[in-house]
Amino acid sequence: MTKEDIVKLYPDIDVNESGGPDTFRPEVEIVERDPIAVIIKHPTEESYLIAQWSNGWCGLLTGGIEPGDTVEDTVRKEVLEEAGFKHVGTIQPLDCVSHGLFYHTVKGVNRLAHYHLVFAQLTDLEQAIISEEELAIATFIWVSKDTVEEILPREDMKKLWRFYLQTSLS
Repeated sequence: MTKEDIVKLYPDIDVNESGGPDTFRPEVEIVERDPIAVIIKHPTEESYLIAQWSNGWCGLLTGGIEPGDTVEDTVRKEVLEEAGFKHVGTIQPLDCVSHGLFYHTVKGVNRLAHYHLVFAQLTDLEQAIISEEELAIATFIWVSKDTVEEILPREDMKKLWRFYLQTSLS
Protein backbone atom coordinates (compact mmCIF):
# COMPACT_ATOMS: atom_id res chain seq x y z
CA MET A 1 0.00 0.00 0.00
CA THR A 2 1.31 3.44 -0.92
CA LYS A 3 0.80 6.80 0.78
CA GLU A 4 -1.61 7.75 -1.99
CA ASP A 5 -3.69 4.58 -1.40
CA ILE A 6 -3.82 5.36 2.32
CA VAL A 7 -4.88 8.97 1.75
CA LYS A 8 -7.72 7.73 -0.48
CA LEU A 9 -8.86 5.30 2.24
CA TYR A 10 -8.52 7.86 5.06
CA PRO A 11 -9.03 11.37 3.62
CA ASP A 12 -8.67 12.95 7.10
CA ILE A 13 -5.34 11.23 7.81
CA ASP A 14 -2.50 13.29 9.27
CA VAL A 15 0.52 12.49 7.09
CA ASN A 16 3.70 13.74 8.72
CA GLU A 17 5.69 15.53 6.03
CA SER A 18 7.16 18.15 8.36
CA GLY A 19 10.80 17.38 7.63
CA GLY A 20 11.63 16.15 11.14
CA PRO A 21 13.01 12.73 12.12
CA ASP A 22 9.50 11.20 12.15
CA THR A 23 8.62 12.41 8.64
CA PHE A 24 7.02 9.72 6.47
CA ARG A 25 9.66 7.92 4.38
CA PRO A 26 8.28 6.57 1.07
CA GLU A 27 11.06 4.01 0.70
CA VAL A 28 10.38 2.38 4.10
CA GLU A 29 7.81 -0.33 4.88
CA ILE A 30 4.40 0.80 6.20
CA VAL A 31 3.16 -1.13 9.24
CA GLU A 32 -0.50 -0.67 10.20
CA ARG A 33 -1.50 -0.68 13.88
CA ASP A 34 -4.58 0.04 16.01
CA PRO A 35 -3.11 1.59 19.18
CA ILE A 36 -4.96 3.35 21.93
CA ALA A 37 -4.30 7.03 22.62
CA VAL A 38 -5.03 7.91 26.23
CA ILE A 39 -6.11 11.25 27.65
CA ILE A 40 -4.97 11.04 31.27
CA LYS A 41 -6.51 13.43 33.77
CA HIS A 42 -4.85 14.48 37.03
CA PRO A 43 -6.66 13.13 40.12
CA THR A 44 -7.37 16.54 41.67
CA GLU A 45 -6.59 19.26 39.12
CA GLU A 46 -7.75 20.32 35.65
CA SER A 47 -4.52 19.15 34.06
CA TYR A 48 -3.58 16.37 31.69
CA LEU A 49 -0.53 14.17 31.17
CA ILE A 50 1.34 14.81 27.94
CA ALA A 51 4.25 12.80 26.54
CA GLN A 52 7.36 14.68 25.48
CA TRP A 53 8.82 12.26 22.94
CA SER A 54 12.56 12.10 22.39
CA ASN A 55 11.98 13.09 18.74
CA GLY A 56 10.99 16.55 19.96
CA TRP A 57 7.20 16.58 19.73
CA CYS A 58 4.45 16.12 22.30
CA GLY A 59 1.45 13.82 22.25
CA LEU A 60 -0.88 11.61 24.18
CA LEU A 61 0.29 8.38 25.76
CA THR A 62 -0.13 5.64 23.14
CA GLY A 63 0.24 1.88 23.12
CA GLY A 64 -0.76 -1.29 21.36
CA ILE A 65 -3.24 -3.76 22.78
CA GLU A 66 -1.50 -7.11 23.19
CA PRO A 67 -3.38 -10.34 22.37
CA GLY A 68 -5.54 -11.37 25.33
CA ASP A 69 -5.47 -7.91 26.93
CA THR A 70 -8.49 -5.65 27.29
CA VAL A 71 -8.43 -1.90 26.71
CA GLU A 72 -8.44 -1.46 30.49
CA ASP A 73 -5.49 -3.86 30.91
CA THR A 74 -3.58 -1.95 28.23
CA VAL A 75 -4.26 1.47 29.75
CA ARG A 76 -3.09 0.35 33.20
CA LYS A 77 -0.02 -1.39 31.76
CA GLU A 78 1.02 1.52 29.51
CA VAL A 79 0.41 4.21 32.15
CA LEU A 80 2.55 2.28 34.63
CA GLU A 81 5.26 1.32 32.13
CA GLU A 82 5.64 4.67 30.37
CA ALA A 83 4.64 7.27 32.99
CA GLY A 84 5.08 5.30 36.21
CA PHE A 85 1.64 5.97 37.69
CA LYS A 86 0.35 3.02 39.69
CA HIS A 87 -3.35 3.76 40.20
CA VAL A 88 -5.69 4.41 37.29
CA GLY A 89 -9.31 4.82 38.34
CA THR A 90 -11.77 5.66 35.60
CA ILE A 91 -11.05 4.16 32.19
CA GLN A 92 -13.52 4.91 29.42
CA PRO A 93 -13.11 4.15 25.72
CA LEU A 94 -14.55 6.97 23.62
CA ASP A 95 -16.04 6.64 20.16
CA CYS A 96 -13.32 8.43 18.23
CA VAL A 97 -10.51 7.23 15.96
CA SER A 98 -7.89 9.39 14.28
CA HIS A 99 -5.39 8.30 11.66
CA GLY A 100 -1.73 9.16 11.36
CA LEU A 101 1.04 8.19 8.95
CA PHE A 102 4.60 8.82 10.10
CA TYR A 103 8.04 7.30 10.46
CA HIS A 104 8.30 5.53 13.82
CA THR A 105 11.84 6.41 14.90
CA VAL A 106 11.94 3.75 17.64
CA LYS A 107 10.65 0.89 15.44
CA GLY A 108 12.37 1.97 12.21
CA VAL A 109 9.21 1.64 10.07
CA ASN A 110 6.51 3.90 8.74
CA ARG A 111 3.47 3.61 10.96
CA LEU A 112 -0.12 3.81 9.78
CA ALA A 113 -1.77 4.32 13.16
CA HIS A 114 -5.50 4.22 13.82
CA TYR A 115 -5.59 5.81 17.28
CA HIS A 116 -8.57 4.69 19.39
CA LEU A 117 -9.32 7.30 22.04
CA VAL A 118 -9.54 6.32 25.71
CA PHE A 119 -10.06 8.58 28.73
CA ALA A 120 -8.40 7.71 32.04
CA GLN A 121 -8.25 9.47 35.39
CA LEU A 122 -5.63 8.71 38.00
CA THR A 123 -6.79 8.11 41.58
CA ASP A 124 -3.53 9.46 43.03
CA LEU A 125 0.01 10.37 41.97
CA GLU A 126 1.87 7.38 43.43
CA GLN A 127 4.59 6.39 41.00
CA ALA A 128 6.87 3.46 40.35
CA ILE A 129 10.37 3.80 38.97
CA ILE A 130 10.36 4.15 35.18
CA SER A 131 12.96 2.16 33.24
CA GLU A 132 15.84 3.93 31.52
CA GLU A 133 14.60 2.46 28.23
CA GLU A 134 11.19 4.13 28.64
CA LEU A 135 12.73 7.42 29.80
CA ALA A 136 14.83 7.45 26.62
CA ILE A 137 11.62 7.28 24.55
CA ALA A 138 9.49 9.87 26.37
CA THR A 139 9.02 11.81 29.57
CA PHE A 140 5.68 13.15 30.80
CA ILE A 141 4.50 16.55 31.96
CA TRP A 142 1.23 17.88 33.39
CA VAL A 143 -0.39 20.51 31.18
CA SER A 144 -3.40 22.70 31.96
CA LYS A 145 -6.61 21.97 30.08
CA ASP A 146 -6.32 25.33 28.30
CA THR A 147 -2.88 24.57 26.83
CA VAL A 148 -3.21 20.92 25.77
CA GLU A 149 -4.26 21.63 22.19
CA GLU A 150 -1.54 24.21 21.57
CA ILE A 151 1.18 21.81 22.78
CA LEU A 152 -0.01 18.97 20.49
CA PRO A 153 1.75 19.51 17.14
CA ARG A 154 -0.02 16.81 15.11
CA GLU A 155 -3.60 16.93 13.81
CA ASP A 156 -4.23 13.26 14.64
CA MET A 157 -3.76 14.02 18.35
CA LYS A 158 -5.59 17.38 18.19
CA LYS A 159 -8.62 15.63 16.70
CA LEU A 160 -8.76 13.28 19.69
CA TRP A 161 -8.42 16.15 22.16
CA ARG A 162 -11.20 18.14 20.45
CA PHE A 163 -13.49 15.12 20.57
CA TYR A 164 -12.78 14.69 24.29
CA LEU A 165 -13.62 18.34 24.93
CA GLN A 166 -17.04 17.76 23.31
CA THR A 167 -17.87 14.83 25.63
CA SER A 168 -19.41 15.12 29.06
CA LEU A 169 -16.13 13.83 30.61
CA SER A 170 -14.19 17.07 30.10
